[in-house]
Amino acid sequence: MGLPISRTTPHGDPRKPGPPVISGSHADRVEWVGDERRLAALAPAWDRLSRERDQTPFTRHGWFSSWWKAFGAGRELSVCTAWRGGALVGVLPLTRLGGRLEGPHIAVPLFRLLAADDAALGTLARAALHAAGDELIVPSLAQGDPAVGELVRAARGRPTFTEEVHLSPIVDTEGDFAEFRRLTKPRWGYPLERLRRKMGREHDARFMLVERPDSFQQTLQQGFEVERSGWKGRAGSAILSSPEDELFWRTVAEVFDRSGETRLSAITLDGRMAAFDLTLLVNCRLYLLKTGYDEERAKLRPGLVLRLSVIERCFALQLAAHELLGDAGAWKMMFATDARRHVRVRSYAPRPLPASRYVLRRARPPLVHAYHATRSVLDRARRVSGHA
Repeated sequence: MGLPISRTTPHGDPRKPGPPVISGSHADRVEWVGDERRLAALAPAWDRLSRERDQTPFTRHGWFSSWWKAFGAGRELSVCTAWRGGALVGVLPLTRLGGRLEGPHIAVPLFRLLAADDAALGTLARAALHAAGDELIVPSLAQGDPAVGELVRAARGRPTFTEEVHLSPIVDTEGDFAEFRRLTKPRWGYPLERLRRKMGREHDARFMLVERPDSFQQTLQQGFEVERSGWKGRAGSAILSSPEDELFWRTVAEVFDRSGETRLSAITLDGRMAAFDLTLLVNCRLYLLKTGYDEERAKLRPGLVLRLSVIERCFALQLAAHELLGDAGAWKMMFATDARRHVRVRSYAPRPLPASRYVLRRARPPLVHAYHATRSVLDRARRVSGHA
């Protein structure tokens, strides 16, 4: 049964037709927010719902508004909200680019449809699919998130699939640090505790662990500069490599500092920062957003020493976990005790051009796998023949 549609937009420029407003089931009403003033006005209700229904920082108004401020250029704001009476019961932050409706496309450690209950989740999923146009992309959902199944069910008649995007390592910090050390030390690869003692013997070593320093802005800037000084700077992936990235991460740090949740960690050797973390401490979990180290101090492994020290501090603070986020890099797996898989949901309109994109997307993983398998066989053949 179709959903009744109103072509008016209650907020935004009336000269520009926005996405449809859809009345959902269970007395839920959908409002599409395309105006920045209306987006700002939603902050109290949005954050109240986030704190009631989610345990992460990534469904907060401040996270998405920081993202929009930094990366929204050229996109149309399209935030799907669900209301029950006068109460906000669901938020799905999306943007539109041409015929594509999608969640934030970069800097997305974890994404969730924020919903008060199953009815609100269903309302958001149906509204998003109804307004999707050629393509809907919902990024970085936890693999077991009920939203995955809800989106697939709501996409009836549209070619839709999920694809794995990354595996995020987690360090469980409940219990005993000594037991964690016993289990993970064989994976560390370096004598990190001995290197930490060496720092103290040979340098004026200062450790700031999971703190909010008085010199917050100065420490943040120093940390950004350290993160840029190494391979990330050379690869163009550092915070300071682009104005958009710097604006986003600086705004996130400041927004969550106002709520008392930003934490910085650093190792300083002889007055110069050697390693740095930008983290958020939310609901007894420490989320690692950005980290970097001074490659001139590489022999002391300051990045790994900082990670071990931060983990030890998490145990001392009786936190539940240290979330390393992002991909399962080798250094993260040295310490990880658990991990969370993430998937992306893609749905296409049943028309020739969008359907062809669906076919290409579905074919891409097997083709990539076949390419790497063939490449591996050829490489082995060259080594055997002596031509490697």
